[in-house]
Amino acid sequence: MIKFSMNNYKTFEVKDWIEDNRFQSWVFHGKEDAFWQQFLHENPLQSAGMETAKEILLAVRGSQDTISGSEVKQQVAKILDAIPEDGRSQWWKGNWLRFAAMLLLMSGIGFGLYENKHYTALFQAIIAPIVENASGPEMVEVTNRSVDIKLVNLPDGSSVVLKRNARITYPVTFAKNKREVSLSGEAFFEVVKNPAQPFLVYAGSMVTKVKGTSFSISANDAEDEVKLVVKTGVVEVSAREQGRRSASSVSEKRILEANEQVTFNQKSRIMSTKMLDKPVLIGLPVEKQDFEFRRTPLNEVFASLEKTYGVTIRVNKAAISNCTLTAKLGDEPVLEKLEMICAVVNAKYESRNGVVIITSEGCEY
Repeated sequence: MIKFSMNNYKTFEVKDWIEDNRFQSWVFHGKEDAFWQQFLHENPLQSAGMETAKEILLAVRGSQDTISGSEVKQQVAKILDAIPEDGRSQWWKGNWLRFAAMLLLMSGIGFGLYENKHYTALFQAIIAPIVENASGPEMVEVTNRSVDIKLVNLPDGSSVVLKRNARITYPVTFAKNKREVSLSGEAFFEVVKNPAQPFLVYAGSMVTKVKGTSFSISANDAEDEVKLVVKTGVVEVSAREQGRRSASSVSEKRILEANEQVTFNQKSRIMSTKMLDKPVLIGLPVEKQDFEFRRTPLNEVFASLEKTYGVTIRVNKAAISNCTLTAKLGDEPVLEKLEMICAVVNAKYESRNGVVIITSEGCEY
Protein backbone atom coordinates (compact mmCIF):
# COMPACT_ATOMS: atom_id res chain seq x y z
CA MET A 1 0.00 0.00 0.00
CA ILE A 2 1.37 3.43 -0.96
CA LYS A 3 1.36 6.04 1.78
CA PHE A 4 0.88 9.65 0.81
CA SER A 5 2.21 12.69 2.63
CA MET A 6 1.20 16.33 2.35
CA ASN A 7 4.88 17.09 1.78
CA ASN A 8 4.63 15.39 -1.63
CA TYR A 9 2.27 18.11 -2.82
CA LYS A 10 3.73 21.32 -1.41
CA THR A 11 5.79 22.08 -4.49
CA PHE A 12 3.23 20.93 -7.07
CA GLU A 13 2.41 23.14 -10.05
CA VAL A 14 -0.81 23.02 -12.06
CA LYS A 15 0.52 20.42 -14.50
CA ASP A 16 1.44 18.17 -11.55
CA TRP A 17 -2.06 18.43 -10.09
CA ILE A 18 -3.66 17.58 -13.42
CA GLU A 19 -1.56 14.43 -13.78
CA ASP A 20 -1.97 13.25 -10.18
CA ASN A 21 -4.40 10.31 -9.90
CA ARG A 22 -5.22 11.01 -6.28
CA PHE A 23 -6.11 14.62 -7.05
CA GLN A 24 -8.21 13.48 -10.03
CA SER A 25 -10.18 11.12 -7.77
CA TRP A 26 -10.98 14.02 -5.47
CA VAL A 27 -12.02 16.30 -8.34
CA PHE A 28 -14.13 13.72 -10.16
CA HIS A 29 -15.52 11.67 -7.26
CA GLY A 30 -14.93 13.68 -4.06
CA LYS A 31 -12.69 11.00 -2.56
CA GLU A 32 -10.64 11.86 0.57
CA ASP A 33 -12.28 15.26 0.86
CA ALA A 34 -11.14 15.68 4.48
CA PHE A 35 -7.52 15.14 3.46
CA TRP A 36 -7.66 17.73 0.69
CA GLN A 37 -9.47 20.29 2.81
CA GLN A 38 -6.80 19.89 5.48
CA PHE A 39 -4.08 20.25 2.86
CA LEU A 40 -5.64 23.49 1.58
CA HIS A 41 -5.91 24.74 5.15
CA GLU A 42 -2.21 24.18 5.80
CA ASN A 43 -0.98 25.21 2.33
CA PRO A 44 -3.11 28.17 1.21
CA LEU A 45 -0.62 29.25 -1.45
CA GLN A 46 -1.44 26.06 -3.37
CA SER A 47 -5.16 26.84 -3.60
CA ALA A 48 -4.94 28.92 -6.80
CA GLY A 49 -3.03 26.24 -8.71
CA MET A 50 -5.30 23.49 -7.44
CA GLU A 51 -8.40 25.43 -8.46
CA THR A 52 -6.99 25.98 -11.96
CA ALA A 53 -6.17 22.28 -12.29
CA LYS A 54 -9.65 21.36 -11.07
CA GLU A 55 -11.28 23.59 -13.69
CA ILE A 56 -9.13 22.07 -16.46
CA LEU A 57 -9.95 18.50 -15.42
CA LEU A 58 -13.67 19.20 -15.25
CA ALA A 59 -13.57 20.92 -18.64
CA VAL A 60 -11.79 17.95 -20.21
CA ARG A 61 -14.29 15.49 -18.74
CA GLY A 62 -17.23 17.60 -19.89
CA SER A 63 -20.57 15.86 -19.41
CA GLN A 64 -19.02 12.39 -19.27
CA ASP A 65 -19.11 10.54 -15.98
CA THR A 66 -15.62 9.17 -16.55
CA ILE A 67 -12.78 9.78 -18.94
CA SER A 68 -9.75 7.53 -19.24
CA GLY A 69 -6.18 8.62 -19.55
CA SER A 70 -5.99 7.09 -23.02
CA GLU A 71 -8.98 9.15 -24.17
CA VAL A 72 -7.30 12.33 -23.00
CA LYS A 73 -4.10 11.42 -24.84
CA GLN A 74 -6.03 10.65 -28.04
CA GLN A 75 -7.70 14.08 -28.04
CA VAL A 76 -4.38 15.81 -27.46
CA ALA A 77 -2.77 13.81 -30.27
CA LYS A 78 -5.47 14.91 -32.72
CA ILE A 79 -4.82 18.56 -31.96
CA LEU A 80 -1.06 18.10 -32.27
CA ASP A 81 -1.46 16.41 -35.65
CA ALA A 82 -3.68 19.24 -36.90
CA ILE A 83 -1.09 21.97 -36.30
CA PRO A 84 1.53 22.54 -39.03
CA GLU A 85 5.00 21.44 -37.99
CA ASP A 86 6.63 24.76 -38.94
CA GLY A 87 4.21 26.73 -36.80
CA ARG A 88 4.38 24.26 -33.93
CA SER A 89 8.15 24.37 -33.64
CA GLN A 90 8.16 28.05 -32.80
CA TRP A 91 5.85 28.05 -29.85
CA TRP A 92 4.46 24.59 -29.05
CA LYS A 93 6.62 23.84 -26.03
CA GLY A 94 6.02 21.56 -23.06
CA ASN A 95 2.73 20.05 -21.92
CA TRP A 96 0.96 23.25 -20.92
CA LEU A 97 -0.34 24.11 -24.36
CA ARG A 98 -1.67 20.59 -24.69
CA PHE A 99 -3.95 21.04 -21.70
CA ALA A 100 -5.01 24.48 -22.90
CA ALA A 101 -5.71 22.99 -26.34
CA MET A 102 -8.00 20.43 -24.76
CA LEU A 103 -9.98 23.26 -23.23
CA LEU A 104 -10.42 24.84 -26.63
CA LEU A 105 -11.42 21.50 -28.16
CA MET A 106 -14.00 20.80 -25.47
CA SER A 107 -15.37 24.30 -25.99
CA GLY A 108 -16.30 23.33 -29.55
CA ILE A 109 -13.85 25.37 -31.60
CA GLY A 110 -13.20 22.27 -33.73
CA PHE A 111 -10.40 21.33 -36.07
CA GLY A 112 -11.04 23.85 -38.84
CA LEU A 113 -9.01 26.48 -37.02
CA TYR A 114 -5.96 24.26 -36.79
CA GLU A 115 -6.07 22.88 -40.33
CA ASN A 116 -5.45 26.32 -41.81
CA LYS A 117 -1.84 27.45 -41.51
CA HIS A 118 -2.97 31.06 -41.58
CA TYR A 119 -4.70 30.64 -38.21
CA THR A 120 -1.76 29.17 -36.32
CA ALA A 121 -0.80 32.61 -34.99
CA LEU A 122 -4.39 33.24 -33.96
CA PHE A 123 -4.47 29.95 -32.09
CA GLN A 124 -1.29 30.96 -30.27
CA ALA A 125 -2.80 34.34 -29.32
CA ILE A 126 -5.90 32.67 -27.90
CA ILE A 127 -4.07 30.03 -25.97
CA ALA A 128 -1.13 32.06 -24.57
CA PRO A 129 -3.16 33.81 -21.83
CA ILE A 130 -4.53 30.46 -20.68
CA VAL A 131 -1.03 29.08 -20.35
CA GLU A 132 0.24 32.18 -18.55
CA ASN A 133 -2.59 32.18 -16.04
CA ALA A 134 -2.56 28.45 -15.46
CA SER A 135 1.12 27.91 -14.82
CA GLY A 136 1.17 29.76 -11.51
CA PRO A 137 4.21 31.27 -9.81
CA GLU A 138 7.33 29.29 -8.98
CA MET A 139 7.43 28.80 -5.21
CA VAL A 140 10.29 28.90 -2.70
CA GLU A 141 10.17 27.16 0.68
CA VAL A 142 12.71 27.94 3.41
CA THR A 143 12.86 26.03 6.70
CA ASN A 144 15.18 26.96 9.55
CA ARG A 145 16.59 23.64 10.72
CA SER A 146 19.43 25.16 12.76
CA VAL A 147 19.44 26.15 16.42
CA ASP A 148 20.20 29.74 15.43
CA ILE A 149 17.84 32.27 13.88
CA LYS A 150 17.71 32.50 10.09
CA LEU A 151 17.26 35.67 8.01
CA VAL A 152 15.22 35.41 4.80
CA ASN A 153 15.12 38.32 2.36
CA LEU A 154 11.93 38.24 0.29
CA PRO A 155 11.67 39.28 -3.40
CA ASP A 156 10.39 42.78 -2.52
CA GLY A 157 13.18 43.43 -0.01
CA SER A 158 11.11 42.61 3.08
CA SER A 159 12.95 40.60 5.72
CA VAL A 160 11.82 37.69 7.87
CA VAL A 161 13.71 36.28 10.84
CA LEU A 162 12.80 32.62 11.39
CA LYS A 163 13.17 30.82 14.68
CA ARG A 164 14.15 27.17 14.77
CA ASN A 165 11.83 24.86 12.77
CA ALA A 166 9.90 27.80 11.31
CA ARG A 167 9.00 27.52 7.63
CA ILE A 168 8.07 30.22 5.11
CA THR A 169 6.76 29.71 1.57
CA TYR A 170 6.67 32.49 -1.01
CA PRO A 171 6.74 33.00 -4.80
CA VAL A 172 9.95 33.80 -6.66
CA THR A 173 8.21 36.97 -7.86
CA PHE A 174 5.27 38.59 -6.09
CA ALA A 175 2.07 39.39 -7.97
CA LYS A 176 1.60 42.99 -9.10
CA ASN A 177 -1.36 43.64 -6.79
CA LYS A 178 -0.35 41.70 -3.66
CA ARG A 179 2.49 39.96 -1.85
CA GLU A 180 1.54 36.60 -0.33
CA VAL A 181 3.50 34.26 1.94
CA SER A 182 2.65 31.27 4.14
CA LEU A 183 4.20 30.73 7.57
CA SER A 184 4.43 27.80 9.94
CA GLY A 185 6.24 28.36 13.23
CA GLU A 186 7.56 31.58 14.77
CA ALA A 187 8.98 34.55 12.87
CA PHE A 188 9.48 38.31 12.90
CA PHE A 189 8.57 40.36 9.82
CA GLU A 190 9.76 43.75 8.61
CA VAL A 191 7.76 44.61 5.52
CA VAL A 192 8.69 47.07 2.78
CA LYS A 193 6.09 49.82 2.63
CA ASN A 194 3.95 49.63 -0.52
CA PRO A 195 0.25 50.60 -0.11
CA ALA A 196 -0.47 49.59 -3.71
CA GLN A 197 0.75 46.04 -3.08
CA PRO A 198 -0.55 44.74 0.29
CA PHE A 199 1.50 42.10 2.09
CA LEU A 200 -0.44 39.05 3.31
CA VAL A 201 0.76 36.32 5.67
CA TYR A 202 -1.22 33.07 5.89
CA ALA A 203 -0.51 31.40 9.24
CA GLY A 204 -2.85 28.61 10.24
CA SER A 205 -6.40 29.95 10.00
CA MET A 206 -5.34 33.58 10.42
CA VAL A 207 -4.51 36.05 7.67
CA THR A 208 -2.37 39.13 8.37
CA LYS A 209 -2.58 42.06 5.98
CA VAL A 210 -0.16 44.99 6.11
CA LYS A 211 1.14 47.72 3.84
CA GLY A 212 4.48 48.09 5.59
CA THR A 213 5.21 47.46 9.27
CA SER A 214 6.96 45.10 11.71
CA PHE A 215 5.38 42.31 13.74
CA SER A 216 5.92 38.86 15.22
CA ILE A 217 3.83 35.77 14.56
CA SER A 218 3.63 32.48 16.43
CA ALA A 219 1.80 29.80 14.43
CA ASN A 220 3.05 26.35 15.39
CA ASP A 221 1.34 23.42 13.71
CA ALA A 222 0.87 21.55 17.00
CA GLU A 223 -0.85 24.47 18.76
CA ASP A 224 -4.47 25.59 18.54
CA GLU A 225 -3.65 29.28 18.94
CA VAL A 226 -2.08 31.67 16.47
CA LYS A 227 -0.62 34.84 18.01
CA LEU A 228 0.62 38.12 16.59
CA VAL A 229 2.24 41.15 18.22
CA VAL A 230 2.71 44.47 16.42
CA LYS A 231 6.01 46.27 16.98
CA THR A 232 5.38 49.23 14.65
CA GLY A 233 2.68 50.32 12.24
CA VAL A 234 -0.86 49.05 11.73
CA VAL A 235 -1.90 45.46 11.03
CA GLU A 236 -5.20 43.94 9.92
CA VAL A 237 -5.81 40.34 10.98
CA SER A 238 -8.73 38.14 10.00
CA ALA A 239 -9.92 34.57 10.47
CA ARG A 240 -10.53 32.49 7.40
CA GLU A 241 -12.52 29.34 6.86
CA GLN A 242 -10.60 26.11 6.57
CA GLY A 243 -9.39 25.44 3.05
CA ARG A 244 -10.31 28.88 1.74
CA ARG A 245 -8.41 32.14 1.30
CA SER A 246 -10.77 34.55 -0.47
CA ALA A 247 -11.96 37.78 1.11
CA SER A 248 -15.51 36.43 1.19
CA SER A 249 -14.42 33.61 3.52
CA VAL A 250 -13.29 36.00 6.27
CA SER A 251 -15.39 35.65 9.41
CA GLU A 252 -13.82 38.31 11.64
CA LYS A 253 -11.37 41.21 11.34
CA ARG A 254 -9.32 43.17 13.85
CA ILE A 255 -7.13 46.25 13.39
CA LEU A 256 -4.05 46.35 15.63
CA GLU A 257 -1.52 49.07 16.33
CA ALA A 258 1.91 49.09 17.99
CA ASN A 259 2.24 47.05 21.21
CA GLU A 260 -1.05 45.23 20.62
CA GLN A 261 -1.37 41.45 20.58
CA VAL A 262 -4.05 39.30 18.97
CA THR A 263 -4.70 35.67 19.85
CA PHE A 264 -6.85 33.51 17.60
CA ASN A 265 -8.05 30.09 18.80
CA GLN A 266 -8.50 28.01 15.67
CA LYS A 267 -10.82 25.52 17.37
CA SER A 268 -13.20 27.87 19.15
CA ARG A 269 -12.79 30.55 16.42
CA ILE A 270 -12.46 33.15 19.18
CA MET A 271 -10.20 36.16 18.54
CA SER A 272 -9.03 38.37 21.42
CA THR A 273 -6.70 41.38 21.68
CA LYS A 274 -4.75 43.08 24.47
CA MET A 275 -2.14 45.77 25.04
CA LEU A 276 1.45 44.92 26.00
CA ASP A 277 4.13 46.96 27.73
CA LYS A 278 6.67 45.72 25.18
CA PRO A 279 6.04 44.15 21.76
CA VAL A 280 7.81 40.86 22.53
CA LEU A 281 6.20 37.57 21.52
CA ILE A 282 8.83 35.02 20.54
CA GLY A 283 11.92 36.31 22.34
CA LEU A 284 14.01 37.38 19.36
CA PRO A 285 16.60 40.19 19.75
CA VAL A 286 14.99 42.07 16.84
CA GLU A 287 11.78 42.46 18.85
CA LYS A 288 13.61 44.33 21.61
CA GLN A 289 16.06 46.35 19.52
CA ASP A 290 15.16 50.02 19.04
CA PHE A 291 17.97 50.71 16.51
CA GLU A 292 18.79 54.11 18.01
CA PHE A 293 22.43 55.13 17.72
CA ARG A 294 24.17 58.25 19.07
CA ARG A 295 27.74 58.66 17.83
CA THR A 296 28.01 54.90 18.03
CA PRO A 297 31.19 53.43 16.49
CA LEU A 298 30.28 51.81 13.19
CA ASN A 299 31.90 48.53 14.21
CA GLU A 300 29.40 48.34 17.08
CA VAL A 301 26.50 49.19 14.76
CA PHE A 302 27.35 46.32 12.43
CA ALA A 303 27.90 43.98 15.37
CA SER A 304 24.43 44.88 16.62
CA LEU A 305 22.90 44.09 13.23
CA GLU A 306 24.74 40.76 13.12
CA LYS A 307 23.36 39.74 16.49
CA THR A 308 19.87 41.04 15.79
CA TYR A 309 19.37 39.40 12.40
CA GLY A 310 21.71 36.43 12.57
CA VAL A 311 23.59 37.66 9.51
CA THR A 312 27.35 37.74 8.89
CA ILE A 313 28.79 41.18 8.02
CA ARG A 314 32.33 41.44 6.70
CA VAL A 315 34.00 44.83 6.82
CA ASN A 316 37.52 46.24 7.04
CA LYS A 317 37.41 47.34 10.65
CA ALA A 318 40.52 49.46 10.26
CA ALA A 319 38.88 51.43 7.43
CA ILE A 320 35.86 52.35 9.56
CA SER A 321 37.67 52.73 12.88
CA ASN A 322 36.93 56.49 12.89
CA CYS A 323 33.33 56.17 11.71
CA THR A 324 30.38 56.73 14.02
CA LEU A 325 26.64 56.77 13.42
CA THR A 326 23.92 58.95 14.86
CA ALA A 327 20.54 57.75 13.65
CA LYS A 328 17.23 56.25 14.72
CA LEU A 329 16.09 53.46 12.44
CA GLY A 330 12.54 52.14 12.39
CA ASP A 331 10.76 49.10 11.00
CA GLU A 332 12.69 49.03 7.74
CA PRO A 333 13.86 45.58 6.54
CA VAL A 334 17.50 44.83 7.21
CA LEU A 335 18.60 45.65 3.65
CA GLU A 336 16.99 49.09 3.88
CA LYS A 337 18.77 49.67 7.18
CA LEU A 338 22.08 48.80 5.56
CA GLU A 339 21.37 51.18 2.66
CA MET A 340 20.61 54.03 5.07
CA ILE A 341 23.72 53.39 7.16
CA CYS A 342 26.01 53.12 4.15
CA ALA A 343 24.59 56.33 2.67
CA VAL A 344 25.42 58.23 5.84
CA VAL A 345 28.98 56.93 6.22
CA ASN A 346 29.92 56.86 2.51
CA ALA A 347 30.07 53.08 2.25
CA LYS A 348 28.64 50.38 -0.01
CA TYR A 349 27.35 46.89 0.63
CA GLU A 350 26.52 43.75 -1.32
CA SER A 351 25.09 40.39 -0.29
CA ARG A 352 26.81 37.20 -1.39
CA ASN A 353 25.44 33.80 -0.34
CA GLY A 354 23.95 35.19 2.83
CA VAL A 355 27.06 37.23 3.76
CA VAL A 356 26.96 41.04 3.70
CA ILE A 357 30.20 42.63 2.49
CA ILE A 358 30.80 46.30 3.40
CA THR A 359 33.32 48.42 1.55
CA SER A 360 34.28 51.87 2.79
CA GLU A 361 36.99 54.43 2.15
CA GLY A 362 36.75 55.61 5.74
CA CYS A 363 35.26 58.65 7.39
CA GLU A 364 36.62 62.13 7.87
CA TYR A 365 35.32 64.30 10.69
